[in-house]
Amino acid sequence: MDSLRISETFFETRAYDGIKHFVPMTLNHPKNPAIPHEMEGKPRILYLDDDQGNLDSFRANFRDRFEVFTASNPVKAYNLIEPEQIQIAIADHNMPSMSGVEFLESLSHDFPHVQRILLTGFTEMVPVVEAINKGRVFGVLTKPFNINEIAVMVGEAWNLCKDMFEKERSIRQLTRQNQQFEFILRQRLLS
Repeated sequence: MDSLRISETFFETRAYDGIKHFVPMTLNHPKNPAIPHEMEGKPRILYLDDDQGNLDSFRANFRDRFEVFTASNPVKAYNLIEPEQIQIAIADHNMPSMSGVEFLESLSHDFPHVQRILLTGFTEMVPVVEAINKGRVFGVLTKPFNINEIAVMVGEAWNLCKDMFEKERSIRQLTRQNQQFEFILRQRLLS
């Protein structure tokens, strides 16, 4: 296993789709990431961008509509996902340590329930195709960001989150009922 140290964070290589990527070693990669416990209230949005002005602007524009969490680097962003029960992650594509596509790709593997949106200033198709193929993104938006476009896309991603939550809840309920029926059936067979 290859490793690299950047600042105080260690990175290890992981192969996704045959390509090596450096991912933080200090992070806990959940084996079975939990679906959030509840889907009430505002959507919990994480916005990752290395530009503090963009983070401040995003927070100011959306704090009334969403619960907004921001991060200026991928490690901090990744470490917010589980404790803050992030439901939607928006990442800028062009960042110095890791591209938005690479970050969203790591989320797709470690937190598949989180809906992923790429924000890019590029008009070329390569980052968009990479985001769709590698990061399994819900959508792609261009910079400078349009408040209405983001609100619409987040609303659609939020609806998908709620649908996924309901499906998971139904599966858990059916599994519990099935176990109860099996128990009752075994009791009757034994008596």
